[in-house]
Amino acid sequence: MTVQFSDEQIALKELAQDFFIKEVKPVAAEIDARPDPRDCYPAELIRKASQIGLRTLGLPEEYGGGGADVVTKTLLLAAMTEIEPGTAKCLSQCWKVMQVINEGGTQEQKKKFFTMFAEDHDCTGSVLLSEPNAGSDTLLDPEDIKAGVSLRADEDGDDYVLNGTKHMSSLISFSKVLIVYGRTDRTVTSKAGTTTFIVPPEEMSGITYGQIHNKMGYRLYPNGESFWDNVRVPKAYILDEVNKGLASRAKFGASVEVAAMTLGICKAIYNLALEHARTRVQGGRTIIGHPTVGTMLADMKILTDTLETYLFDIACQIRDNPKFDRGKATYTSIFSRDCFTKIMLLALDVMGGVGIMRDHPMEKFLRDGITWLHASGTNSLNKLRVAATLQR
Repeated sequence: MTVQFSDEQIALKELAQDFFIKEVKPVAAEIDARPDPRDCYPAELIRKASQIGLRTLGLPEEYGGGGADVVTKTLLLAAMTEIEPGTAKCLSQCWKVMQVINEGGTQEQKKKFFTMFAEDHDCTGSVLLSEPNAGSDTLLDPEDIKAGVSLRADEDGDDYVLNGTKHMSSLISFSKVLIVYGRTDRTVTSKAGTTTFIVPPEEMSGITYGQIHNKMGYRLYPNGESFWDNVRVPKAYILDEVNKGLASRAKFGASVEVAAMTLGICKAIYNLALEHARTRVQGGRTIIGHPTVGTMLADMKILTDTLETYLFDIACQIRDNPKFDRGKATYTSIFSRDCFTKIMLLALDVMGGVGIMRDHPMEKFLRDGITWLHASGTNSLNKLRVAATLQR
């Protein structure tokens, strides 16, 4: 890797790793196994992480946060995910919401919502984009004006009135700051007629919550439904410009989050397979000495190291180069998930029957990794987005 981390960045990484090893790892399997997904949110762990500054790592320093840049957040996120992905994502979700508000919000919005984040150890954030009939395709700008975001946001005096349903929303019913995408112009496509609102649900009436989705993985990072019935949101809570919501999404908060978390999972899977190969004895010797096993481990190591180098190169470009095309952050998501898929299959080959045992740590990382394959759009969808840029 060409990037050189500062002493402060290394110290923060060690702080995060120490917390996850001592506080998160011992309880993660028990929380993950709870049958009701509503019971899987690690509220106590988030509170403890907040007390040492991890929840507010992305909050600007003038509001009492860590003011961490994208490289620092990427470093910590990969390190935390290597130990437990769900709790890491809960923290990263806070960083993401803070970043979007910091890059696109007004001074009044920053003062209000950053103060909430700074003062309340339980304050987390959600992003509400997906709907029952609008998922990854929302990001493609479908030509049919009936497609895409359908949650209505109708202007009424100094407010917008929101009606509709969101689902698969991150940390919904647990969060105190919601980033909500609503359709403010139904005469044009979703991309041209969607607006972003910052919503503090505790101040609003008309928001109710449905099920927490019963996912196979990332169970410590719950997603769920919300129903919006004549919810009045002041115009002062509009993020950026009216009808520019999806454009703002691309402009603000360029993120390598998916790749950082996938890197952490890839590292965890590789290390588990390597440990198994070094200790598993067959035919009178450890299997790491078998040429086939050795080449599979070599492939896993090469993929992991290449992903890590590419990820931090893009993160540094986002941080240091104002002219860099931040849309290329999508490339890291695509590449990381291709790497995960290959590493997963290689690891299962190396580990044999052990790799599918419910009581082996590998099992949870596989479930978490598979669950993450759709995050921020599936690879097939994101490749279409990249292909579209090549035609310009």
